[in-house]
Amino acid sequence: MVTKALMSVAEFASICEQLGPCELIRGEVVSLSPGGYQHSRLSVKIAFLIEKWAVENNRGRVIGNEAGLIVASEPDTVRGADIAYVSFDRLPKGSMPPGFFETPPELVVEIVGKGQGWTEKVEKVGEYLRMGVDRVWVIDPDTRRVHIFRGDAEPAILAPGATLEDEAILPRFSCPVDELFTD
Repeated sequence: MVTKALMSVAEFASICEQLGPCELIRGEVVSLSPGGYQHSRLSVKIAFLIEKWAVENNRGRVIGNEAGLIVASEPDTVRGADIAYVSFDRLPKGSMPPGFFETPPELVVEIVGKGQGWTEKVEKVGEYLRMGVDRVWVIDPDTRRVHIFRGDAEPAILAPGATLEDEAILPRFSCPVDELFTD
């Protein structure tokens, strides 16, 4: 029997920049495809809307660009979040820790890309929720729907015509779902 050596977060951190887009999943490096136009545009748009809200309300900050979140240990798992929002309550102003994110953000946003299956997305959502993330929005450009996951309730689905809001996480933030998909 051959046993595969699993990589730690520290080992992954030392080599990941040379590997291109990737995640560490249960100790194994998994390559990711670069996002296409639709995925990248939607990521920027949503990050901008949440960042604008965060700055106007002096509430926190937005991180993106496949920001590494340590979601599990033994075996170690580092997931790349499309977008994450963390309040100043969880990560005070002036503190920008180096390396991967260990503090659970209040919100993670994932965008379904070409060729990505729902099985993998739901697995990733579960990891975020177990890490302590309060909400995960999964945005599906093909159906133009926003799937909202939280640890204490059934998922909700917002279709075109609905409004994306979450008073507990982003007080007074409001965005029509249709607006997310306009160019």
